[in-house]
Amino acid sequence: MKKFEIVNFPSFGKNRKLLRIMKLTLLLLTTCFIHVSATVYSQSTRFSFDVKNKRVVEVLRDIEDQSDFRFFYQREQVNVERKIDLQVTDQTLEQILSSLFKKEGIDFIMRSDHLILLKPVASNPDNIGFWTENQQQKTVSGKVTDTSGQPLPGVTVVLKGTTQGTVTNADGEYSLAGIPDNATLVFSFVGMRTQEVVLGSKTRVDVKMEEESIGIEEVVAVAYGTQKKAELTGSVSSVGIDDLEDMPMNQLGEKLQGKLPGVRIYQTEGIPGTGMTFRIRGQASINAGNSPLVVIDGFASSTGLEAINPDEIESISVLKDASATSLYGSRAANGVILVTTKQAKEGKTQITLNVYSGISNVPQRGRPDVMNARQFAQFKNEWYSDQGMEVPERYQNPEQYGPNDGTDWFDILLNPNALTQNYNLSLSTGTAKVKSSINASYNKQEGVMINGMAERITARANNIFNISDDLTLGLNLASIYRNSDNISFSPAYWSTVSSAYIMDPTLEYKNEDGTLPVGFSSPGMFPNPNWYRVYTERENPTQRLNILVNAFAEYEIIDGLTYKLKADADLGNYKNRYWSPSTAQGQMFVAPPNPPAGSYSSSNSLNWQIENTLNYKKTFNEKHNFDLLVGYTAQKVRSEYSSISGSQFPDDEIAWVTAAPSGSRLGNVSMSEFSVLSALGRLNYNYQSKYLFSFAIRRDGSSRFGDNKKYGVFPSVSVGWVASEENFVKENIDAISFLKVRASYGEVGNYNIGNYSHLSSIGNANYVFNNSVAVGKTKSNLGNSLLTWETTVQGDIGLDLGLFNDRIFFVYDYYWKTTNGLLYAVDIPRASGFSNIQSNIGEFDFWGHEFSLETRNLVGELKWNTQLTFGLDRNLVKKLGTEDTPIGGYQENSDFNRTEVGHPIGQFYGYVYEGVFMNEAELAEGPWITVYGGSDVGSVRLKDISGPDGVPDGWIDAAYDKTFIGDPNPDFIFGITNQFSYKNFDLSIHLLGRVGGDVFKGDMLSIENIDGVFNVTPDALDRWRSVENPGKGELPRANSNPLHRFNNSRHIFDGSYLSGKNIVLGYTIPLKSENIIKSARVYVSSQNAFILTNYPGSNPEASQNGLNGLSEGRDFAPYPVPRTFTIGADINF
Repeated sequence: MKKFEIVNFPSFGKNRKLLRIMKLTLLLLTTCFIHVSATVYSQSTRFSFDVKNKRVVEVLRDIEDQSDFRFFYQREQVNVERKIDLQVTDQTLEQILSSLFKKEGIDFIMRSDHLILLKPVASNPDNIGFWTENQQQKTVSGKVTDTSGQPLPGVTVVLKGTTQGTVTNADGEYSLAGIPDNATLVFSFVGMRTQEVVLGSKTRVDVKMEEESIGIEEVVAVAYGTQKKAELTGSVSSVGIDDLEDMPMNQLGEKLQGKLPGVRIYQTEGIPGTGMTFRIRGQASINAGNSPLVVIDGFASSTGLEAINPDEIESISVLKDASATSLYGSRAANGVILVTTKQAKEGKTQITLNVYSGISNVPQRGRPDVMNARQFAQFKNEWYSDQGMEVPERYQNPEQYGPNDGTDWFDILLNPNALTQNYNLSLSTGTAKVKSSINASYNKQEGVMINGMAERITARANNIFNISDDLTLGLNLASIYRNSDNISFSPAYWSTVSSAYIMDPTLEYKNEDGTLPVGFSSPGMFPNPNWYRVYTERENPTQRLNILVNAFAEYEIIDGLTYKLKADADLGNYKNRYWSPSTAQGQMFVAPPNPPAGSYSSSNSLNWQIENTLNYKKTFNEKHNFDLLVGYTAQKVRSEYSSISGSQFPDDEIAWVTAAPSGSRLGNVSMSEFSVLSALGRLNYNYQSKYLFSFAIRRDGSSRFGDNKKYGVFPSVSVGWVASEENFVKENIDAISFLKVRASYGEVGNYNIGNYSHLSSIGNANYVFNNSVAVGKTKSNLGNSLLTWETTVQGDIGLDLGLFNDRIFFVYDYYWKTTNGLLYAVDIPRASGFSNIQSNIGEFDFWGHEFSLETRNLVGELKWNTQLTFGLDRNLVKKLGTEDTPIGGYQENSDFNRTEVGHPIGQFYGYVYEGVFMNEAELAEGPWITVYGGSDVGSVRLKDISGPDGVPDGWIDAAYDKTFIGDPNPDFIFGITNQFSYKNFDLSIHLLGRVGGDVFKGDMLSIENIDGVFNVTPDALDRWRSVENPGKGELPRANSNPLHRFNNSRHIFDGSYLSGKNIVLGYTIPLKSENIIKSARVYVSSQNAFILTNYPGSNPEASQNGLNGLSEGRDFAPYPVPRTFTIGADINF
């Protein structure tokens, strides 16, 4: 059923609001039949009704609901609040309007596009400028479009201070005659920001209108529906199409960085096609995952955000507190991201083409700081000399190496001109019965390291069929194909990147005849493959195909009561083939040639979901508004996986596993599935949109948990008060245009522990009977029938404040949450045959602040808008298992990160580095190391923290002298976006920043290893060599105690940064209205344009984070994040 609001024309000459806000779709619908004669339509459209004691405004709304007529008037001139009795039988609109307004002195004009203009009968024939043409000489014309270049019909264009004006036609065009020089035109439209343009001597003015940042009629996507933003009681952040367009980025996460308060999105590596890490209000678990639930068009899909074409998206909503997320129950502890794809609207057919192409490279800043050939030869010469050993010939004369000699092992692996290209074509068409939005795209991104790439091909068709006034059907079909080929990276200690750049730089990766060496074994160094061959000869092609289907039927049973049946499916297919020939079959410590190896794996998956919901919306006495939702859902995910690997290939000719000897082949086939069965309900109530209340509840059952704990209940409650609707605010504080306070409390869960953790599994085992090996089966782990989800109890207090007609809009939230029943392996007596069992033991506290601020700093011809987001998250470990035993974030015996009761999650743990014992006097003072050869002059000096008696004892012992040396959790994160436009030019500058958040620079474990086995930092030339030649005192002598390269405070750096994430400069080309091309915009942009930081690595966001959240902030030289320059165009037909 169509619903519309009445819009008033402004009181010209008075300082009043030009238009009340209404739904954007209102005026779009008025253009559907613009070419139909108003006379014919008005005579053929007849009405019958009988109203008693009803307001005129309600009668006009009834007429709008039953027809295509739309009324425009000014409330100060047309009294629509008076109550009437009126009986109408088969009358035309003219007859009804005469009955309503003739005695009131109100005239009406019927336009050809069915707009009905109501006005007082003119007392002065010369002052009817709005309704009749003024015959003065100067005429001003132009075109009004939205931010995407689409024409806007129905925009009010008024000569400021007069009643002279017009409304744009179906093509967004207008023309006004009799306009004096230096006059000001005022442009206003539903849900758009009013603009004023000083004409000067101009006779053509084209205007691009922008949406209001918030409005009383603006709706946002929420769980299982939509809701007016002004009536939200939960914490929901959203971005619309205007925030996502005009940003040429390969994936959605890049567009969202810094635009959502409380949402941390970071790019830990730059492998083409790889997704980004999302954290909503920090993390809520250590073992059950911290990634939010992603819901695409109402479907909790297995397809990640990195697979979605950003140009398909209409809006994004991020649900953050329990009130907003509890309808997703056991999956909502980490927040929910709702993705809504584009739907067509009724009106003209629109075709849009978006293209861009760019070049990516690795910036100079942050590249590996290692020695060149001459420096390394000098270092090795000194190293051998200090050990009293003969210097190998390669290093005897460092001066033989010029600046271009040898090999920069990092530089030769780079692709300096990695091409990025994207093409997107969309078509949107809609009638009263059928609406279709079709989109197709192609994206290809070459890697900034050689021989890597990712491409994505998508197609989507979203269709809505209005079968009748009561029945609506919908069908969305989408396909996503992804193809990539990138060398495998393992960023733990040595990635393939760091393994390369710590090689001997005096070596040449290519022989003089152009052939490539297979491997290297430099004097005193570990053997290595030729990493150039590894990158160019290994193959790792991967293909993924997803088919997504969303279908629904919606039937209005009675007025306000709607039943909806929805079915969704995601069919997935995955294939990977890996091949490493003998010439590239190697790694650090193992140089080729080695027998070739390869593998092939594939999987198929089906994720389906069925939902049944009833929704009842009703208003009683025009004050009490109810919205009741009940539903029942079922979802099942099943995947089948098979793989085969082989080694000992006879040669490099055939790259498929079939060529491997049968005895070297290993195969594996598996199946995994889980299901969720749920019932849900929600009641939203408000009194006059002023006092707000919401209650939601979901009962989940999951196959992932034990028989005794399969079901859980997740309730939430929230309240809100729109104080700006109170008379004492309206009458006393003119500056406040909107003010709402809200609070929520509830419980959600986290079920990400694997499909069978609650079960005991059976594995193979061997046993010797009578000197013979017998093969049998045994339990490989101990099941727990009480295992269930982690639960997170959350609270939130929020404030929404709009000032000066929302030119300033501020949103603030304070949240707190406690995660109970943390999934953790609890130690049990080994007499049981097992060392631990998975249980729900553990507790964490989380809290934080977040806000967003949007301002319209300048309006008019020069526009300047600013958006600022801020997020501060804190956490504290309250309980860990039965003994509160600390957890190491990498290995239990190597605590790079440590999680301990009374501290935040995953803090860095190690020794405090205090330099080098420079002489005998300093050595005598201690403290002394007792391991790895002990302490000596020129060896590392560490801080004595404590001892067996709880006080420093003069000795360094790991049990007493390791301490917390850094915290990867940032103090706060922020994003700043400034948007400027002047005439046809537009400029957007998006900055992203972090304050605090330490980074462990893991490659220092290698590049500060001065035992002569790796290429090292140039600082090693200033190492301690003798009392007479102590260097800077930062690095010890070679072959001394190695604790300087164990995890210590020297490796910890402040990860604060300010990054120019995206800078775009665009120009909209003026076009004549009769052109096939309706609008065209060209632009240039830079992504990751710059970064200001004291962190010496390339990427302060780098993190070997994993899903368990224990190992944040560790930079082990992953694939570098590129800087990209693009040029593109957006064309609308």
